[in-house]
Amino acid sequence: MRVLVPTRWLDGVSAELAARGVRAELVPYDRHHTGPFPGVEVFFRGEWAEAWTEALANAPDVRWLHTTSAGVDFIIPHTQPRGITLTESGEVYRIAIGEFVLALMLYGARRLGEFRDQTRDGVWRPHGGQELAGATVGVIGLGPIGLGAAERAAALGMRVIGLRRSGAPIEMVRDVVGPDRLHHLLSESDYVVLAAPLTDETRGMIDARAFLLMKRTAWVINIARGGLIDTEALVEALRQRRIRGACLDVTEPEPLPEGHPLWGLPNVLITSHSASGDSPALAQRKVKLLVDNLQRYMAGQPLTGVVDYSRQY
Repeated sequence: MRVLVPTRWLDGVSAELAARGVRAELVPYDRHHTGPFPGVEVFFRGEWAEAWTEALANAPDVRWLHTTSAGVDFIIPHTQPRGITLTESGEVYRIAIGEFVLALMLYGARRLGEFRDQTRDGVWRPHGGQELAGATVGVIGLGPIGLGAAERAAALGMRVIGLRRSGAPIEMVRDVVGPDRLHHLLSESDYVVLAAPLTDETRGMIDARAFLLMKRTAWVINIARGGLIDTEALVEALRQRRIRGACLDVTEPEPLPEGHPLWGLPNVLITSHSASGDSPALAQRKVKLLVDNLQRYMAGQPLTGVVDYSRQY
């Protein structure tokens, strides 16, 4: 079994294979070495800088691609036309991004941005704040990342409303709604957390009407894809204080160009697509998931995290 692996992941994957006694030929690729790669059946996609699209184009025999990312909207155009099975790594981010969402909610609740600004300006001014316990968080998208945020919010005593495509009940979230009840989630939530995949159905789902439905004290937290939000409508809502603020790990466009209206707004925090944190523990979970799936693949067993092309996630 020949497996294309980004150069920077080579040692980690090799060590995990050796520890399990799994035999596979690892073929490295990076932006300096993009092929050709004949006879390679499995492709491991790491980060953007690895020139993965060129390497994949030069690997005509790939049957399965596993990505370290949770989102796959930018990968599908390269794999679906070729009939390549695609698996994603959403589950490994459950802890890291769940914790990050808590940090962003505390940022809004305890007015940490204002204290940051006062520290920079040398100003001593006490402020009141809100508790998360008893507040309502609406989580749009109940995949592993959304559930990671939901379970941590619930542990702090928050009321959780979750939205999923099917609307079916799910453990840990007491109030689950379908897309037809998005208005209910928006009107009830003190914090609106976007954790949904970017698809034709979800693009621009948080638009001008959505902001009018939200509480004027609400915070919007986007740790999914910038395209879920109508950026012009968001800027208008923030300028007119229709909502209290926004914490954006992702934006549309990304990165934001110099001079974009979102830069400098006092009620915005932009965290530059850093929600996962890229900790050593996270890297280990990524490698473990890849090798778990590789063992399943070699044994002819169902893979974890298979993307349904008809749903686009």
